[in-house]
Amino acid sequence: MPTLKLFFRLQVFVVFSIAFFATILIPCLIEAHSLFIQSGRYQVKEGKGSPLFFCYGHRVPVDDAVRREKLAYVKVIDPEGISENIKLRDEKSLHSYLVTYKKPGTYTLVAETIPGYFAMYMDKKGRKRHSLKPMKKFIDDAKNIITSMRSSQWTKTYVTSGSPSESLPARANLPFELVPARDLSALKKGDSVAFTVFNNGQPYKGIGYRDATYAGFSTESEDMYFPRTEVTNGEFVLPIAESGRWFVRFFTKTDAPEEKRSDYLTEKRTTTLTFEVRNERKRPKNDSH
Repeated sequence: MPTLKLFFRLQVFVVFSIAFFATILIPCLIEAHSLFIQSGRYQVKEGKGSPLFFCYGHRVPVDDAVRREKLAYVKVIDPEGISENIKLRDEKSLHSYLVTYKKPGTYTLVAETIPGYFAMYMDKKGRKRHSLKPMKKFIDDAKNIITSMRSSQWTKTYVTSGSPSESLPARANLPFELVPARDLSALKKGDSVAFTVFNNGQPYKGIGYRDATYAGFSTESEDMYFPRTEVTNGEFVLPIAESGRWFVRFFTKTDAPEEKRSDYLTEKRTTTLTFEVRNERKRPKNDSH
């Protein structure tokens, strides 16, 4: 009998330990893949083409492939504000598409994800479960909910054809958007750039989190040059410490609206931006390739 009691107590301890450590590890476990749209070149000659493609994951400049079903749309907005939808292939890939920059000025590349769900819960037998479905799909099997989140993402970048537009088309009117205060194509190492976050067309005034890095800083997952920092009122300044390809991310987590709490408990909204800070040539040009 003592042995059975000890075994039972050990089982209870293990179950509660799993639940406890799951709550501690949630920030690591539910770091959903982030989406970054990129261009092969950020400055092109007028009339020339360059492919756009994506980083999806936790390592920059490229990590994982993207499923077609994850992308709501990919658009190219020309310097006159005319938007063209890219016809997406039905595949899991980096979704690279050639864009021809026919007009002079600043183009904007944008994309949005289909909102996704992520949940962790303990089932009625004390086992930890994961789900990619709305909460109402598994609630009958759940003893308690550890986390239940709906995630939406928007991403953009700018490409200069010939010379930049006289007036930077800083805003692309995305539902959630990082907006720079200056032309990013003119940035040099040692400069800084201010960002304002827009939420549904208005400057965001709540609490969020920003981080940023540049390609080559680290090969490790989520190892950012500027680590995650809380931001109030949706405004921050980013010092440009190095030349190269930069990635900036801002996200918020808020309680789900009352009418959506059967689907999820937390709403996560993420916006990302990439840009290139050029450097002077470091080696003489060769006469030929």
